[in-house]
Amino acid sequence: MNLKEIANIFPTPEFLNFSFAGLSISDSAIHCIQFGKKKDSFYIKKYTERIIPPGVIVSGQINNKEILIDILKVLKKDLDLNYVKVSLPEEKAYLFTAKIPRVTQKEIRSAIESKIEENVPVSPNELVFDYKLIDRSQNDYLIVSVSTLPISLISLYTYVFEKAELSLLSLEIESQAIVRSVLSEGNKENLDTVLVVNFGPEKVGLYVAVDRVVHFTSTISIKGESSKALDFLSQEIKKLYIYWHTLKQNIGKPNKKIKQIIICGEGFKDEVVSYLSTNNQTPTILGNVWANTFDVNTNVPEISFTDSLRYATSIGLALPSDILIQE
Repeated sequence: MNLKEIANIFPTPEFLNFSFAGLSISDSAIHCIQFGKKKDSFYIKKYTERIIPPGVIVSGQINNKEILIDILKVLKKDLDLNYVKVSLPEEKAYLFTAKIPRVTQKEIRSAIESKIEENVPVSPNELVFDYKLIDRSQNDYLIVSVSTLPISLISLYTYVFEKAELSLLSLEIESQAIVRSVLSEGNKENLDTVLVVNFGPEKVGLYVAVDRVVHFTSTISIKGESSKALDFLSQEIKKLYIYWHTLKQNIGKPNKKIKQIIICGEGFKDEVVSYLSTNNQTPTILGNVWANTFDVNTNVPEISFTDSLRYATSIGLALPSDILIQE
């Protein structure tokens, strides 16, 4: 199914000048942020974190619409919100990269639909999808990054925001928003292949990005003692390395070795950076979520560095369109 058939849930040009907030929803909390601009500098205009009671959302699935709607209504009133761009749970999405024949712009969606049947274990009739052209350099084919989501999930989120009286400008998969916030467009290192490790309550998202475009995602559950959870996470990352570095389908990028690990999210321990760097022999850093907003050396944000890592998704959603990833 074409995303254009789901009215007003993905960005369209007329929305670009609207003042909007980025709003991320996890199983345990809502993070919301909106930027303002003075001359050529961005600043934090408003932000908040709201706790979601246990059980309201589980693994991205909204189980209690009424409670979530009430939380959103209070948030709307307290921050005087109107327009929002919202994240969708990674574990509910299917993301893949594919080669399609070099066709006209009008034929691209039809070519992608055939690839969905090959890569997603759900009927295309039950999905909406969006795509990004990531390589036009080949003579006989194009390379696209495709994101698909169940129509039922889209309908549920649009219903919740309609009832909360918040105007929904777009829905975007969590990993794509995070990559937009922590990878600077002007930094050549971010144009290589990186692994973003996003910590959440009892789960971790692993996102491989090439040239600031997400090519692969995986969500793993981590529970129990901290040391055992770190061991398990390290082993899962090693499995991901083996899969990624031996992938037969070269995604149009001959230099696809993962060169850096970037940590963000919530609930991780201080030893994570050194542990992953040592055990995976890959340079590991904490993410700079302000990479595309302002220079923290000259504009110190009121959100602490540690707290800012929880806002990675909402910051990526709140970025003005003129500095979003370009095709």
